[in-house]
Amino acid sequence: MLGLLRQLGRWRVNPAWYGVALGVPLVVPGVALWAAVAAGAPVPGWEPADLLQVAGSIVVTIVIVGIFEELGWRGFLLPRLQRDYRALPAALIIGLAWFPWHLPELVSDPGQRPRTPFAVYIFSQSVLLTWLYNSMQASLPVVVLFHAAFNTFTKFFLADLQGSPYPYLVAWWVVAGAVAVLAVAAVAYAGSRDLVKGAPRPAH
Repeated sequence: MLGLLRQLGRWRVNPAWYGVALGVPLVVPGVALWAAVAAGAPVPGWEPADLLQVAGSIVVTIVIVGIFEELGWRGFLLPRLQRDYRALPAALIIGLAWFPWHLPELVSDPGQRPRTPFAVYIFSQSVLLTWLYNSMQASLPVVVLFHAAFNTFTKFFLADLQGSPYPYLVAWWVVAGAVAVLAVAAVAYAGSRDLVKGAPRPAH
């Protein structure tokens, strides 16, 4: 337990990582929305109050993601898997557990997240989160922020598209494809063994 709390306390990292944690989750769903509009979806109408809603959603999601997901997936499970596996296989093993974690939601509301692109997204994001976690020496705050921001911005940008099935599917495939490309780039840049450029993965 103390080890998990120490990871949550490792927030003093290069500010550029916070830029990554907010910038990538903002840009990817934004591009997906543009693709959906190009595929025939109506242009959403937003109001200034929506910005407050997004900010509040990120805060709430940080708490939910931090307590119920990232403490378990990256804080607890990932370090233990990496004792026996390279970073990339460890990330994919977490994906095998992380996707079924969402099955109740996928079954109860199948239109919210198309299963195939969502599965691609989950496994790819698991690789990206492992890269972030290892690159920051087991720092959880930026990992939690990245996860929470991706959930929030994806929901915000794509929520109004659910009434347009084809554009909505296009948007989700863009999200999944972009995250997959980023995951491949992270592996190519940092290496599959440690997913850390020029340094061994962190000791926990």
